[in-house]
Amino acid sequence: MGNYPQPGGDYPDESPAIWEFALNRPYRFALSVRVVAALCAVAAVLLVPAAPAWAHNALRESAPATGARLAAAPPQVDLVFAERLDPKFTTIAVTAPGDTAAVAGAPAVSGTRATQTLQPGLPAGEYTVAYRVVSVDGHPVQGSFTFTVTAAPAASVPSSAPPVAASSAAPQPTSASPAAAVDTAADGGGVSPALLVTLLALVVAGVGLLVWRLRGARR
Repeated sequence: MGNYPQPGGDYPDESPAIWEFALNRPYRFALSVRVVAALCAVAAVLLVPAAPAWAHNALRESAPATGARLAAAPPQVDLVFAERLDPKFTTIAVTAPGDTAAVAGAPAVSGTRATQTLQPGLPAGEYTVAYRVVSVDGHPVQGSFTFTVTAAPAASVPSSAPPVAASSAAPQPTSASPAAAVDTAADGGGVSPALLVTLLALVVAGVGLLVWRLRGARR
């Protein structure tokens, strides 16, 4: 049988069980290789659909939109990203004409959306929105864009006319709010930690089995 010793020939004192193990050693080694290859293939199939969840974060939508021209300054700036944000590391700066800050308070973060409230009565001109955020996977993303307000807020002028006793005129709206609304984005999904642990355990077990078989084959 090839280069293998024959039972009862070179080593007559060996038991049949030992001979059976020695003769079946190549088959067992090949089986171990197949098992490890199958485990690696299963891990690859399970991880490939989850690959988009590991992609870096990016700005998906904004209101006002990039390059928008508005009749009046918006009350807030909304940014929607592709992945969930970390509220502790989300910064939005809005610069008004004259390099003055236009923000009021810190941004509010909910899932993939970050909302920055602006000061009232902002002047006409070009505004710059600069953002720096960190997604839940720890990757920082930063960028900026501009929008333009074409009209300044109307200033209230005191009237010198005598007050009217009774007035039936209804107050008229002073300005229209911007129509750039942002759809609520769903929370970005990620890879389940339990799935990763299971896959790693399968791969480690397969590699350990292969190493054990290799050591047994050399004895």
